[in-house]
Amino acid sequence: MLIVPNSSEAIILGYMLNIMDPQDLVIRLFANNIIPADEDTVVSFQEVQGSGYQPQDLVPSSWTIVSGNPTEAKHREITWEFDKELGNVFGYYITRKDTGELMWAERFKDGPYPIDTRGDKIKVTPKLKLNNFVRMSGVEHAEE
Repeated sequence: MLIVPNSSEAIILGYMLNIMDPQDLVIRLFANNIIPADEDTVVSFQEVQGSGYQPQDLVPSSWTIVSGNPTEAKHREITWEFDKELGNVFGYYITRKDTGELMWAERFKDGPYPIDTRGDKIKVTPKLKLNNFVRMSGVEHAEE
């Protein structure tokens, strides 16, 4: 399940209300066996190291947004190819490029993925969905 931690919700609201400047995003893989949670920060994740791994920028022009219920934003597929054994990779997390704050994270549903051979690959297609859930003045309403 994709988790948007509490600290990131404030950043997202800042973007929506035009009181924070957006930043480019970076996708990273994590190697520690955790389940992402609301209280997580970037230090909760142990980033993969070595074996040809590099974090990758999420290019703004590579996102497509399709309106609907839910509305979905989808980035082009990101691929990592490893040049030697690495161990298990449990999921990915997204950070802001300039400040490094955690934006969201997701543990692989069918993972972890063992990287034990040169040429092993991990492919991720980052997606976000936004539904019609609205909270105003303490009143909650979910449109169906």
